[in-house]
Order: sequence, then C-alpha cells, then structure tokens
Amino acid sequence: MPKKVKRTYRKFDNNTDSLDFEFSYNTDETFEIHQRVNNNPEINIDDLRRISLWKINRILSVSEETIKKLATLAEKETVSIDDDLVKEIIDELVNSQGIGFPMASAILKFIKPDIFPIIDVRAYRALTGTKPYYSTYNYEKYVSYTKELMRLAKLDNNRPLREMDEQLYCFDESFNGKI
Repeated sequence: MPKKVKRTYRKFDNNTDSLDFEFSYNTDETFEIHQRVNNNPEINIDDLRRISLWKINRILSVSEETIKKLATLAEKETVSIDDDLVKEIIDELVNSQGIGFPMASAILKFIKPDIFPIIDVRAYRALTGTKPYYSTYNYEKYVSYTKELMRLAKLDNNRPLREMDEQLYCFDESFNGKI
C-alpha cells in the first residue's frame, strides 16, 4: 500500500507576502448581513441562521410572486400533487437561487406535510435501492416518488404521509450507511 504523502502548505509571511486580494463571496448577501448585524444589539436567531447559510454558500433568493403562490397553496383546503399550481410552484422554486428539488420539497412539506414529502438522497435510496444524483431530480420523479409514498403509507396502517420520508430517511441511515 502506498504511503500517504503529507501535503505542505505555504504559510503567510508578513515580511515577504502581501494581502492585496479582492474578496468576493456572496457579495450582495455579505453587504445585507453587514447592514443588518454589524453593531446591532438586537441580533436574533434568524440573523444567525442567515449567517450560517451565507457561510455554507447557500443563499436563497425567491421571488415575491413565488412566495405569494406558496401562501395561496397554504390556504387551499384541497391540494393534489398533480395540481397545475403545484407544478408551477415547484418549477419556480427549483429555478430560484439556492433551491433544488430536495429544498423545494422541504419547503412544501412544511406548508402541507400531508401532501408533500421531502425527496432527498436517503429517503429516495431507501425507497428505490438507487442513489439519485442532483442532476437527476425532476418534477416527474418527485410526483412518482410522492405517489409511491402515498401507496406505502396506506399499506402501513394508513401511516401519515408526513412520516414516510422521515421513516425512509432513518431506514437508510440505519441500513445503508454513508451517502
């Protein structure tokens, strides 16, 4: 077995190096967080969450129109995974900055947990035996996944749909190990 070679790193030396780099990282969000948090004695948990998302380079940007559609969806008494409004909202969320199918499905689950499960690597892998890749998520896959979870929920003593993705996640974590 080959021996690992320890990598050496260049250390900053104030005598020979200069620090003249242009720092560019989530520029707009960096500015907005500084505006909100710098020297603000009223910092709150939402500010900390925003900083956390900034740090992991997960900046979300969703149009006001999409947020209004989410509110409309939340108000609807009857909703189906096949509704045109649902497809429209999912498409808009997935096309928003920082949101893919797993995040879009999480947003929908918190709005209507008995209609929308979260689709993620673990739950999908436990359900199908195959690992999805980010580029393979699409609306049709989500609808098919949702309908299969609904079918299984009925077979499992009418288990609430809101629990199915969570149970599959736990199953995968227990039996399939790392992602």
